[in-house]
Amino acid sequence: MEDARDIVGTTVLVSLRETGGLAFAGIPGEGPFFCRVTAVDEVGLWVRSRTFTTIELADEAGRAVPKRKRRRETHVVDILLPWRNVATVVAFEDEVPAAADAEALGEVDGESRIGFVT
Repeated sequence: MEDARDIVGTTVLVSLRETGGLAFAGIPGEGPFFCRVTAVDEVGLWVRSRTFTTIELADEAGRAVPKRKRRRETHVVDILLPWRNVATVVAFEDEVPAAADAEALGEVDGESRIGFVT
């Protein structure tokens, strides 16, 4: 690997210094955790989450939706991990272990996860 951009499109193991402000996105503590890299820029590392969940709190008219009628929606999103919070990135030259396969990030042992395997 010559450049950080070489890991775009691969699965890496990431360890963070802190997760302040990232907990809402489902990042499991400082890690380490496996994730799929979608982009690298001067700000940080962009990683994919396939199961980011939102809950409808208000309807189109702006009225509050009662708890029993609220719907969960799942989205595929990219999350920015700022370089100042990234302690370590481990890139695998060979095939990544099966549990960390990018296709498995949304589901482990049949159980849905946020998109990170710990």
